[in-house]
Amino acid sequence: MYATNYIVAGHGFRVTHSEENIDNLLPSYIAFKTTDEITPLFSVTIDDTMMPSWRGERLGYFPCNSANFEVHRNGESAYQILISNEAEVPCAFMQSDEMMKNITVTTRGNNTMRSFGLNNAIMLAYTYTSSEHKTLLMHSSVVENSGKGYMFLGASGRGKSTHSDLWVKHIDGSTLINDDNPVVRISSDGTPIVYGSPWSGKRPIYKNVHYPIGGFSAIEQGATNSIRCESIPAAFGVLLSSCSTMKFDKRVHISICGTITNILEKLQVHTLTCRPDEEAARLSSTTLKG
Repeated sequence: MYATNYIVAGHGFRVTHSEENIDNLLPSYIAFKTTDEITPLFSVTIDDTMMPSWRGERLGYFPCNSANFEVHRNGESAYQILISNEAEVPCAFMQSDEMMKNITVTTRGNNTMRSFGLNNAIMLAYTYTSSEHKTLLMHSSVVENSGKGYMFLGASGRGKSTHSDLWVKHIDGSTLINDDNPVVRISSDGTPIVYGSPWSGKRPIYKNVHYPIGGFSAIEQGATNSIRCESIPAAFGVLLSSCSTMKFDKRVHISICGTITNILEKLQVHTLTCRPDEEAARLSSTTLKG
């Protein structure tokens, strides 16, 4: 067996595997590999000989943008989760100990399916174990400009990626750093930081970088361009709806809500109603950059 260590947003984790080259299964993780010694937040062992065996309470079936999760809980904090793709074909089964510190994953199908299942298992484990460390995995497209990260939020199809591209095209010095699932972590001095991650949706933007957050903007399509600053309750709802929350685990959900509250002590959240044009990019840039 081999062991490969990774660090994402300062959190280390380990994948133990029989694959001679794990990069074939986890190509988006290459920039996050480390040869340093780590104390892993969690460890994943790939064991394709394990046979799924359900135990405990069924919590439900949770469809997401590109993956589906059948979740059972055995005891307070041990999980068994079946991960299926958009076509509802099973790709992986993960079984955890209490608190999801040690996880065994069995994968199924061709290399694409195995990679999909393993990747989603790691994302789940990361969301769960990092939540108590003021860390969020968010659904967002992010650009960097002048040393700060600007995060565009909203449901799939709202225009987050398009708006990021408009910044890159029209706002000098802008660079796309993640297009789907960046990590947000509050630093020891209380500063919210956005990190690139191995998870970036359909566009392969896997940058191991981090920046203080300059601003958040939810994106809504409209016939004209306008922007407004949200009230604290509305801003809380915008950020929560953009987080991977694992609502079936109360402890994790409470931790995530606490981190969002900490973020709102430092930053505002805006909503941009916009057309997909240069004027919209300049309006949000002027507003968010102050």
